Amino acid sequence: MNEQFAIQSAQYQFPYHYLVDIQQQEFSKNLGWGLDYYTYMKKAMQLVKKYAQDDILDIGCGDGFLLNNLMREPEMQRFQAVGIDIDEKPIKFAQAFATDLPNTTFLCEDIFQYERQFQLISCVETLEHIPDDIISAFVKRIAELLLPGGTLVVSVPSVNTPLNKKHFRHYDGPLLKSYFPDFEALEEHFISKKNTRLYKGIQFLLCNRHLNLNFSPFRDVLLGIHQNSMTDGTPNNCGHVMMVFKKSV
Repeated sequence: MNEQFAIQSAQYQFPYHYLVDIQQQEFSKNLGWGLDYYTYMKKAMQLVKKYAQDDILDIGCGDGFLLNNLMREPEMQRFQAVGIDIDEKPIKFAQAFATDLPNTTFLCEDIFQYERQFQLISCVETLEHIPDDIISAFVKRIAELLLPGGTLVVSVPSVNTPLNKKHFRHYDGPLLKSYFPDFEALEEHFISKKNTRLYKGIQFLLCNRHLNLNFSPFRDVLLGIHQNSMTDGTPNNCGHVMMVFKKSV
């Protein structure tokens, strides 16, 4: 087990991603990182819903936050979804949260041993956790698990943010595109960094200990402003890079 994997695994003593409630958009209980996590996960969910035509595979699903929220959407319940992760600890959390989701399965599985192909694959904030010596084989395996003509939704942390001690690398658009040279890039999004004045202002209003502004209409207005502004960043000011690729037929 490498050091980066050990750090990430140790953080799954508790399913901390579920402190962010996308269904109810509740933020009074959130930690400071919650608004950032909400921003890119909400965008990832929007892209998966936009391109989903059949069953879905989420690679590096962790505690299953993406699928456990996404597959509750009415328009997604006609599909089946599978989340896989090599770490058994978060998979157990994912399974516990999915007991009422008959269309969603979570497996402790090695991507190199998994065989089923899918029309859509999501890989959200996963590639940065893959060691340098196997990253080429890992992205090749992702391509193999995607059906011809299928869609890949990928999100990674940007080089504009300091390298996290549990990450092997951060990304810019060209590096991410270089992993999938035979794929068509359909969309490219730059999720803004957390240190903008707007971000800090909305974070204070929604995520502070002293004042609860989770009154639904006001909260929804703030989140709408936040989502529109923070998902319209640039390569130079983003905190996350998110891309949609299409595999050739």
